[in-house]
Amino acid sequence: MKMDGGKQTEGHRKRLRERFTKSKFDGFHDYEIIELLLTYAIPRKDTKPIAKALLQRFKTIRQILDLPTEELKQIDGLGESASVFLKIIRETIAKYFQDATHERKTFLKLDDLAAYIRATIGGRQNEILYALYLNSKNELISAEDLGEGTVTEAVAFPRKIVENALRYKATAVIIAHNHPGGVAEPSRSDDAMTKAIRDALKTVDVDLQEHIIISDDAFYSYRKNGFFD
Repeated sequence: MKMDGGKQTEGHRKRLRERFTKSKFDGFHDYEIIELLLTYAIPRKDTKPIAKALLQRFKTIRQILDLPTEELKQIDGLGESASVFLKIIRETIAKYFQDATHERKTFLKLDDLAAYIRATIGGRQNEILYALYLNSKNELISAEDLGEGTVTEAVAFPRKIVENALRYKATAVIIAHNHPGGVAEPSRSDDAMTKAIRDALKTVDVDLQEHIIISDDAFYSYRKNGFFD
């Protein structure tokens, strides 16, 4: 007796979940990972064609999760609920990194810092300046999104960071920003802003420890490249 489409779909979903339970994502294709996620947001429908369409158009899981909801909804079969669900997954990942960092309190490696920054602001469509405030033990006190960078905001950023460093009683600051769709190389305005923030923090005896720029697949460290020497 031939199964109907609904039973076949449910059977396939069950097998995907059993594979994940047994071995996590070992042996999974990328489209199967997206397919499995979508089974929790799209009931009673084969999610494999949707997952394959997403990867064909956007290439990687990270790029899919970084997309704005409106772009996700352009894919046939992805409605409001499924698009929001994928954004929930993305923001949960960011929150996981933030919580892990606060629990650990310190960044042990430059790569750890870059991964944290990418998880936090890497998916933004506009440039965002992000600041981390550290105490005398180099432990993270607080971190915050300072907003999108514009010509007028560039003047305000040093003042905001100094005010926040004093409020948190920080002894050092790390700043970071993203280059959406670009390369992880500083512009002249990036250099000028870094110098302005460093000079402003010096007036209150706070050290600008690092400035990280992240792109889709790389990062740039001002300290590693000798800016603070």
